[in-house]
Amino acid sequence: MKRVYQSSADRITNLPADVIQRILVSLPIKDAAKTSILSSKWRHNWKSIPQLVFDGRFARINRVSESQSDLRSKLVMLNIYKALLVHDGPITKFVLSIPGLNFCDVIDHIVLYFSNKGVQDFTLIERSTDDYQMHSSLFSALHLKSLKLRSCELMPPYWFDGFSKLTHLRLGEVTLPSDFFENFLTKCPVLEYLRVVDCEGPAVELEIVAPCLKSFHYAGSLRVISFKCTPLLSCVALYTCDTETHVVALFLYETDTHDMAALFASIPTIQKFCANGGFLKTAGHRNVPSRLPSPLHQLQFLETIELDFDSLEWEHGFVCLIMGSPNLRRLKIEYHSMLEDQPTKNEVSNIRRLLEAEGCSGSSNCLQHLKEFIIWDSYGTQVELDIVRFVLATAPLLRLVHIKAAHNLSSKTVMKFSMEALRYKRVSKEAEFIYPWVDKDV
Repeated sequence: MKRVYQSSADRITNLPADVIQRILVSLPIKDAAKTSILSSKWRHNWKSIPQLVFDGRFARINRVSESQSDLRSKLVMLNIYKALLVHDGPITKFVLSIPGLNFCDVIDHIVLYFSNKGVQDFTLIERSTDDYQMHSSLFSALHLKSLKLRSCELMPPYWFDGFSKLTHLRLGEVTLPSDFFENFLTKCPVLEYLRVVDCEGPAVELEIVAPCLKSFHYAGSLRVISFKCTPLLSCVALYTCDTETHVVALFLYETDTHDMAALFASIPTIQKFCANGGFLKTAGHRNVPSRLPSPLHQLQFLETIELDFDSLEWEHGFVCLIMGSPNLRRLKIEYHSMLEDQPTKNEVSNIRRLLEAEGCSGSSNCLQHLKEFIIWDSYGTQVELDIVRFVLATAPLLRLVHIKAAHNLSSKTVMKFSMEALRYKRVSKEAEFIYPWVDKDV
């Protein structure tokens, strides 16, 4: 039998069209254009790729110095125009993420261009001009399924009827109208994912009405947030910046009673909740009950960050969440230590007193389903040890205890902490400790 040998060039040329397209989409536009020299079959393929990404790699112009920002912007925009001019075919994804562009009118032309191309995924981020107002043609891009904006103004025109196909919305440092949450979200009936970070303009009281919403993330200035008609909401993370102390704090309200019980009653389907010390402290100021009247039966993942147990309010909120989550599978905490405020060796921490007062012993029903416990950026404090003691004594199905030391923690402290934790009684015989060692001098 005679064997037929193919050269490498022939194998590349004869690749299926869908494989060629996947290769081109994975490359930066400039590199995709260079594939035109491979063969006659490849010569024009790059001109019809459905995803156009203009980012920092596209904007590299070696012959222009950083000080010549205007010239650089002009050359970048000229290259973008050239790419759009030769493009032939539908565009499903369009990304403009180039720092330092200062030509708002040119960006208007780009938005107008893609809005007529049936784009489903549009991203505009990392601009240096803060006063750019999104062109009204964006609101006629009715095929949009994903929209990501950063550093601009988003002011819907009066004729805007909504994005009927939009499922993902991410906004960062965007100026919004005061009634954005009230009017805009109701015009996005299938929205599933909403992320709002450091945005200005919305009213102090935000009412989230989104029947298809599954994940909601908020970070920014203090807001009164309520959830209405969100039957599918399973993941919630809200953080508010405390401008006086420059720390991130969560502040979450649901009703006029402003209590934790009312909050979680509005999102009974929640499976993942991410909060920080600010939420616990705020809830504690409002007389948090030791146990939630309606346990969070659906909650399986709880993450609390920037904990600093310096007052009883923090501890009360933490214990209430633990006691109110009977089906918790994964618990992650990140504790910020104030070493001068920590209990001495012979002193019992407040958190331990509260846990013992609630009867969190080996016979307790709390954490009966917990399988994974994580301490992130551990400072090796007595408070963390007390929480570890509590988890080990109450989690019969525990499989993994993962403790990651803070980067500035000495090996001596790491060893002392781990040896102490290993001495505690465990109700789970299969609990395994993972403690990455810090490579430092003891």
